[in-house]
Amino acid sequence: MAHEYKNEVEEIIANTDFIDNQIFDISLSPHADEFANTFNFYRDTLSAAIKYGVDSSYIFYSNDRVPNAKAGISKGHGIIIFNAGLLISLIQNLLEKGEIDDVIKNEYAEFHKFLDNPGNHLVYQAAQHFTFYHELAHLIQQSKELSNYLSERSTQPEVFDFTKHKLEIDADSFSAIAIAAHVHQYIFKIFKEDLSIEKVESIIEIFCSGVLLYFLSFDSFKDEIYYEEGTHPHPILRILNVIMIITQYCRESHQFKDKEININHLKIMKQTLILTSELEEKTFGTAKSKSFLEALKDERKNIIEYYQKIRGFIPENFVLAEYKWNETIRKE
Repeated sequence: MAHEYKNEVEEIIANTDFIDNQIFDISLSPHADEFANTFNFYRDTLSAAIKYGVDSSYIFYSNDRVPNAKAGISKGHGIIIFNAGLLISLIQNLLEKGEIDDVIKNEYAEFHKFLDNPGNHLVYQAAQHFTFYHELAHLIQQSKELSNYLSERSTQPEVFDFTKHKLEIDADSFSAIAIAAHVHQYIFKIFKEDLSIEKVESIIEIFCSGVLLYFLSFDSFKDEIYYEEGTHPHPILRILNVIMIITQYCRESHQFKDKEININHLKIMKQTLILTSELEEKTFGTAKSKSFLEALKDERKNIIEYYQKIRGFIPENFVLAEYKWNETIRKE
């Protein structure tokens, strides 16, 4: 598997501005197999992204140990970069945390036996999927900002730019749809046709909790919600959007409707927060999710106004990745 990554690295060095010492050598890591497995899965997914107008693109791990990821363009090639520090952080804080599975088994005792992987693996996959599809969305957008690279976690404050907020919310929305598609497929994989509303909602809640837990690990997660700062949108605004889209995707599933499974999005939101709060305490020893609940209560009006404003803004200088997904699905 590592040989395939090596081939990718050789092409990147030959065809882009990146040089050897910027690229992480996965063979030197104690997590080499996981690095290779992750690369192979997303390399295949990136290769199939030509249907979204993304071609001649690469993905690799940088030597940077800060947990982050970014997308950009180099010599005409789209680039997705996972910092080595990001994958190491996800492995140590999610994949290797058996207590995550203990919590999920306790909360979903009736359904846990159907899972084909421990709960910590599913939460880890949710965080990985969010990261990759978010960065892929930036390539789909074809924004001029790609020349400067768009990072998943904003590192330096800038002057507030609503267009950049739109770029991030759109990338989050695309990622949420992609995760919802995975969740939908996974539900039928483990439960087959023997579905119930409780089974469906439990899996949605587990995956949504994985994404929320990931957001709670961001340094940018401040207790006080903001709307017009020169960073990414506040994590609360981002994760609310993600959960709503994942839930709505499943609510609109004809396969679920045919089985009279009508998903309650408010219940999913509530249970996601309950599960995440316990997972956060057990894994990180923090309680940031409490700020989430308070913000939902105190900032409801402002949050709705923000979503209305950002949803109504149609940019002229880049492609909306969410629209591109919907357009592609209609053609298939």
